[in-house]
Amino acid sequence: MQNARNEPALKAVEVERKLREAFGIELPPESERRDMAHELIHAVLSQNTHRRNYNRAYDALMREFPTLEDLGKAKVAAIEQAIRHGGLSKQKSGTIKEILMTVFHDRGDYSLEFVRKMDVADARDFLTSLPGIGPKTASVVLMFADGRGVLPVDTHVLRTSKRIGLIDSGTSAEHAQEQLEQLVPAALRPSMHLNLVQLGREVCRARNPVHEICPVNMLCDLYRQGGSV
Repeated sequence: MQNARNEPALKAVEVERKLREAFGIELPPESERRDMAHELIHAVLSQNTHRRNYNRAYDALMREFPTLEDLGKAKVAAIEQAIRHGGLSKQKSGTIKEILMTVFHDRGDYSLEFVRKMDVADARDFLTSLPGIGPKTASVVLMFADGRGVLPVDTHVLRTSKRIGLIDSGTSAEHAQEQLEQLVPAALRPSMHLNLVQLGREVCRARNPVHEICPVNMLCDLYRQGGSV
């Protein structure tokens, strides 16, 4: 019975190992990470946007407003103009401004570095209390800015995890994060996230997944059942 109970966790660890060997994507070193506030801004810009466009928008925003103080004092219209090429600029400029104003009102400055001292549960609770920030975005910030052992669930992670059989097909993104973090040890969660994303982008696409070259096809429920999408 013990082996049966541990089987999903063993499968998850094996999936992580094979994906890491195939793609080798890791978190950037600590010296290359953004501070918490800038990572949160980058994450807001990334919502529902292609990475090429949100990175372009972030770079333009940083050129226009080099410091958090500059950005915090900027008018919403100026922020919107700076990120116009990133998509959803009206919505995202308002969210960024509201976040910075909320933090400044509560803390007296725009820094979020105090979040590093919180445990994961408290940090998630705080970040998700900010305007426009959901569980995935909070985990992305904790992972990329602080190297925390969390496993954000975006569309790629959700799709690939369901197809592989790590979670049930009807699982929501929020519940998927909880379930995957129960399966995957904390030290392996960032790698699992990054390499599942790569798998979803390059191989396990929403349409026409390339089963034959998938590094985890022999572990994948969909492939082993002869399924197609």
